[in-house]
Amino acid sequence: MRRKSWPTTSGLVVAAALSATVTGAQEQPSKSRAAWPCGGRLDPAYFQTAEGSGGHIFLLSPAEMGEDAAELLTAFGSHPQTIFRVAGAMNAGVHDVRVPIDSSVDSVLFSISVQCLQTADVARPSGAPLAGGDGVTDFSNFAAQRMVIVKRPEAGVWTIRAAGTGVGAVIVQARSALGIAQVQFAAVDSATFTRLPLPGVENVVRIEINGPVSDVQASLVNAAFRRIAQLPLTAGDGAGSYLSRVTPPTEAFRVMVEGKDATGVPFQRVLAPLFMPTR
Repeated sequence: MRRKSWPTTSGLVVAAALSATVTGAQEQPSKSRAAWPCGGRLDPAYFQTAEGSGGHIFLLSPAEMGEDAAELLTAFGSHPQTIFRVAGAMNAGVHDVRVPIDSSVDSVLFSISVQCLQTADVARPSGAPLAGGDGVTDFSNFAAQRMVIVKRPEAGVWTIRAAGTGVGAVIVQARSALGIAQVQFAAVDSATFTRLPLPGVENVVRIEINGPVSDVQASLVNAAFRRIAQLPLTAGDGAGSYLSRVTPPTEAFRVMVEGKDATGVPFQRVLAPLFMPTR
């Protein structure tokens, strides 16, 4: 099958598997709940709330809401740092997502959710398929969801391969001492910072990062994980604090930081909430 891809900021390749639109769910034909998840209709409000809050996107049937589903929620909660996130309507075909895992990551969670899921695989930096064994927990008994957790993953570029159609999400989260502590916005010449950007005007952006890092860069990425604006950084008050200025774009965006960890390995972190444009 032909694979579609786009370049990302670190020279990595991310598959254009998801169009990252919230209208994809609305365009699907309405069918009975018995056809869920593949033939069902996803409530757009659920999708928008999950994206806007950085919450989880699960495509589980009522019959699957049990002990295993609770373990999925617990797993997300124990991996608070987001490394990669994209959600929307998946195009047909096989799609590869390549994600950098740095040496500070103690445990990493790969989550693939697609309504009509066909393929959901994870490969190590060597290219070897991820098999079960010590340190690997594989939740693969759901119709539209696969989650794999790897303890003490080797540093390098891991590959997620997904195929299917309908609304879906590919999310990578980690347990790590290195991460985004917070991102705040304020009007220029104001000392009042809040979690939400001020639309239509230049904002001061304050980014705080935990852990020893170097060569830090920041940018805005859109819902499809394409970089749309660079955030030139200056030192803030205290270690791990950085400042920048930006006028929020008219499309939805996330804040991403990149750099090198304490051992010189490239890292990537993303603020999970998707900031929606004010209309």
